[in-house]
Amino acid sequence: MLTGIALIAATAASSWTVVEPARTELDWHCTSMAQQEWGARVAGDKLMFAPRAQDAKNGDLVWSVGKRGRLVGRNQGMLGGSVEWVSDGGRQRRTLLDVNPIGFAQHRGDVYVVGLSNRTFRDGSIHRLRSVDGKGWQVEQVLRLEEPPLAAYARGGSWYLLTVVGVTRLDLQTMQATRLHNNMQWWRVNPSSIVEHRGRWYIGARRGVIRLTRDSEGYREQWMVPSDCKTYAGDCQCSS
Repeated sequence: MLTGIALIAATAASSWTVVEPARTELDWHCTSMAQQEWGARVAGDKLMFAPRAQDAKNGDLVWSVGKRGRLVGRNQGMLGGSVEWVSDGGRQRRTLLDVNPIGFAQHRGDVYVVGLSNRTFRDGSIHRLRSVDGKGWQVEQVLRLEEPPLAAYARGGSWYLLTVVGVTRLDLQTMQATRLHNNMQWWRVNPSSIVEHRGRWYIGARRGVIRLTRDSEGYREQWMVPSDCKTYAGDCQCSS
């Protein structure tokens, strides 16, 4: 039982238990029917889990560019999204991209945007925004993604992209992708966030949080679930 994880929101679980991923079809079915979804984030040096509202709206993504202005990404789901350049104290606004943005990252002075197409929501892409004389932006699509990204985590010149079938590392210098972990059943748990904490990856999902730990064969997948719902019994009822 784990109690050292900081929790927020009044409905958060009081303690957590590490279990193995679902194996049987019944386990996967019950997991996919779970009403509660969880998000994971890191604040300072604390790993935090919190319930995620199913109707939660995506907040704006903001990337500041010194005193020049800021890039603002709006992801409105089925309503579409955009990336805008906002300058002159908010008085000047220019749309740079018509995508649903998932995340920003910076590498060697360029800003990168990972996002979903407004048209299909199945096409992912990486765009590079390069400053032109400090006055405008050159926008170029540098990569099309084989899988639509759900969340992204930037670290050390790489992007770690979460999809419905796993986690992929993308080198921002070479645009080479490497699969870190694969699970073709993740679409059932609706993964929605990814963070790194003390060498492990934590992925917010339905029922609990997926934990990936490096081992000799790649990454070992385990699930962290509320201690009062370690297993399912009867008609997909939680059991401790």
